[in-house]
Amino acid sequence: MDFPKLYNDPVLYHKRKNTYDDPYMSYDETHSILNGRIFLTENPNRENRVVVIGGNIEWKEIEDGELEDDCYRVDYMMGVVFFNASNDGKELQVKYVGEGAHFFPAARIWIKRSGNTVVETLQGLIDEAEDCIIRMNERILECERVIKRCIEITTWCRQITSQYERVVEETKKKYYPSVNNYSDLIVEYPNPQVGWTVAVKNIKTVYRWDGFEWVDIGVSEVYEGFNILLSAYEPHSLNYIWYQDESLSPTKKRVVISNAAPETGQIWYKPD
Repeated sequence: MDFPKLYNDPVLYHKRKNTYDDPYMSYDETHSILNGRIFLTENPNRENRVVVIGGNIEWKEIEDGELEDDCYRVDYMMGVVFFNASNDGKELQVKYVGEGAHFFPAARIWIKRSGNTVVETLQGLIDEAEDCIIRMNERILECERVIKRCIEITTWCRQITSQYERVVEETKKKYYPSVNNYSDLIVEYPNPQVGWTVAVKNIKTVYRWDGFEWVDIGVSEVYEGFNILLSAYEPHSLNYIWYQDESLSPTKKRVVISNAAPETGQIWYKPD
């Protein structure tokens, strides 16, 4: 405990002047007796006395002597009314004229003690509470920074996701059976959806519907022909048509549908 600081933190007393601007105040309060005491809001004026009513008792104020069950004594300097301990718990009406009050610093109000030694004061508790509030505010600020960063990351993720969805929407392909010419494309697929992809055989071009029109996305490789493997053993790749012949060494060929003879190394399938 910081006693030098404590001695510079005195009890203050504010006394009313009993003038027009600062008159004495009349009080009519209700209190319950606790530990044989009632603490008044202000220090009562001695000349006007303190009047106690209630508890089916005709109360008498005494200055000295033993406190009987129907007696009370008033400390006019401190604003405390004393009763016999047998009256604890009784709720009484107290009327008086207040002329001021003492104001005790938190450093002089003890909340823990060891015998007659003060261990902790109200001021110490307040200081601890203020330190906790400061630390809590720091944690709140840190949480707010984290939340702000999370919001930024969430916004960024949404933007990236939106961009990804747009890219997927703009590039996705769903292949449908090919048509012979472009006019057949319009007839066969009058209500296409975004991503529908169809090859036009006669011009060997693949078209994709982008939501507004059929867009040329490249040359059709599928209708150039099919790869064929002449071999005694099944190929590892599924991209080949396998022609099994025990007498052949592995040889790659290509099947082409055409009215004209193919180039060297291709198997020609001539349609009727």
